[in-house]
Amino acid sequence: MSLVVFDREAFLERLMGDEELANSVKDGFLEDIPSQTKILLEALEAGDASTTEGQAHKIKGAAATVGGLALSQVAQQIETSAQAGDLQTARTHMVDLETRFELLREAMETQVPCF
Repeated sequence: MSLVVFDREAFLERLMGDEELANSVKDGFLEDIPSQTKILLEALEAGDASTTEGQAHKIKGAAATVGGLALSQVAQQIETSAQAGDLQTARTHMVDLETRFELLREAMETQVPCF
């Protein structure tokens, strides 16, 4: 089963169809996630399961809010692994997280702005 990279309709629905706001939210999200991913990676490298779990949760929620279902799903996998104290498994998902973010970035940049 393949998850949707970007659910544009759900994203716009959350913003009550406000395309200008969608563009602003998109820009903020795309600017913020690389720094959030860096914090996540640093927590993994430090062996900090609690921070890893928290950062993965933040990324999961942010991605879900903007309709990034595939990114949200892999962040959930990292969060779940960290919660179980399994940072090795969490680490294995980092390449996938970065790939899904790039796919989401491409989709958002071609589908938003909507006007």
